[in-house]
Amino acid sequence: MTGNGRRAGSGGGTAVRRGAAGVCLLAPVVALLWVPWYARELPRLAGVPFFYWYQLAWVPLCALAMFAAHRLTRRAGSGERRGPDR
Repeated sequence: MTGNGRRAGSGGGTAVRRGAAGVCLLAPVVALLWVPWYARELPRLAGVPFFYWYQLAWVPLCALAMFAAHRLTRRAGSGERRGPDR
C-alpha cells in the first residue's frame, strides 16, 4: 500500500474490471426482477410455459455471471494463494 491508501501498481483497469463485474452481477437481478417482460405463456418449450423455463434458464446463467465477476475481481497477476486473514 502506498501513502494514499491505494495498492502499488493498481491502475485504472481495476475500476473498469470492477464495473464489468458489477454489470455481470446486476444483469441477472434486472432480468429476473423485471417480471412483466417474461410474464407470458408463449413460447412454450417442451410444453413448459415461457414464464417457467425463462427462470430456470437463469439458474446456470447466474452461476456463469458470478464466476465471471469472480474472475474479473481476482487480483491480477497474483499466483499466490491468499490466507484466511488477508
